[in-house]
Amino acid sequence: MNQLNLLLKKIYFIIITIILINNDNDLTFINGQILPDGFCPQPLIYRNTTNREADIENGYNFVGETKCLLPCPSPLFTKSQWDSYFMMSLIMGSISMFASLFLIITYSPLINKKHTRHTVGILCMSIGIFFIMVSDGRQLWDTESGEKKYCPEPGRYARQSDTKCLTTGLFFQFGCVTAIGWWSILAVDLWMTIAKKVQTTRKQILYYLIGLNTVSLILTFGPVVKNQYGFGNAAIGCWMLDLKYQYGFFWIPVGICLTVGSVFIGLIFWEIYKISDAVKKRYLKKHIKPLCLIVLMCLEFFYMFIYYSYVTANQPTYNKHVAEYIMCLIINAANVPGSYTCELKTVSPTAQFFFLIAIRLMGLQGLIFYGLTAATKKVWANSWICKDLLKLFKLISTKLYTDEDITQVDNNNNSINSNYSSDDAMGDSDDGAGSGDGVVDKYSKTSTVGGDNIDNNNNNNNNNTSSPETSGVETNNGTPRVNSPDNLQP
Repeated sequence: MNQLNLLLKKIYFIIITIILINNDNDLTFINGQILPDGFCPQPLIYRNTTNREADIENGYNFVGETKCLLPCPSPLFTKSQWDSYFMMSLIMGSISMFASLFLIITYSPLINKKHTRHTVGILCMSIGIFFIMVSDGRQLWDTESGEKKYCPEPGRYARQSDTKCLTTGLFFQFGCVTAIGWWSILAVDLWMTIAKKVQTTRKQILYYLIGLNTVSLILTFGPVVKNQYGFGNAAIGCWMLDLKYQYGFFWIPVGICLTVGSVFIGLIFWEIYKISDAVKKRYLKKHIKPLCLIVLMCLEFFYMFIYYSYVTANQPTYNKHVAEYIMCLIINAANVPGSYTCELKTVSPTAQFFFLIAIRLMGLQGLIFYGLTAATKKVWANSWICKDLLKLFKLISTKLYTDEDITQVDNNNNSINSNYSSDDAMGDSDDGAGSGDGVVDKYSKTSTVGGDNIDNNNNNNNNNTSSPETSGVETNNGTPRVNSPDNLQP
């Protein structure tokens, strides 16, 4: 039965070919295959174009000379693989974005008042990584999935004329060139620090800033002149489209930076090898984190460079596989969609995943090796933010402590007043003769009524003052008793 179905398919394809050959006006070709006008096998999309060149510039990716468009995103990867790439960019890109933002704040003049070539290098490299992450395939603030932003219409890939595409492309290019340029400067700086060769002045640091940023801006805006920024077949963001511009404005400068950085990494290990074991341990303990980050980023940049070179070298093979994939679609065009499978074997999905994640790990790595250090802790401890927060904490603590003391004093006063009130009640009950407004002094046993008690008290005080021999002594039924100061009413 399977052989019969295969035979019928072949007969059908031959009949279709004969019919198309006899209709020259409707012929379009793709690697020798013939398609009728108005027909494209799924998942290809038919477009009845009136200006093919304009459509190509606007991002419509035609298959060969046909009127069929490749779907967007491209069939190089499956739907689930594209989803995993965009989800990875969302998660890792967000983590690296916030990590690099922390480093920017830490080493900026806002927090760090003392700058050296080392801190300036960390700051500028973190800024480059931050630009990469905010232009990633999918961000936290995206209200739609990543491919919708880069595929505005079915079969159309975003181009430089699309504002979002141009913005993300410029940010990505500037961030990449800036990050790798300052990475190589950090490698040179670490060697200069260990070897103690040169002391850099502030003027030289200014020259570094002006020179590297100028180069980064030229490499970023140069491709704009030729409308090179757009969404490609294997990317998760907008970047340069043509291979020659990618080499001229990115990979050759990256290769130069990799060469410089690798040479100075070798010199760093040579300097460590020359010194004694005791000094070596001290240097390694002090510089192990920056050295690990520089070496790790070097390996990541090299992987990206080698992988891209490999993909470029095998581009003819991938084009052949694409032609075979489309041929499979044409042959099975008469079948029910889903009853057949046409696989496009090009780039390894795993290798592509590592290629995409390599650069999105750099912000997190920077936080680990440059953010979680004693130097960073010292920067924050000496910052005005930390000092102001400490003052605020002391002020709040002092106020809380003072309020607590006041509350305790009030409680003590209330307790004393309640004791006095109790004593007054006892005095009334001792005499038993007080009634109405009359109050009996329990010490002098003098009855006072209404306002007369003030005068009586004053008289008593005057009598005590004027009689030294009886001062501090009072009688009760003729028996002398010495007044204790603790028993005096205030």
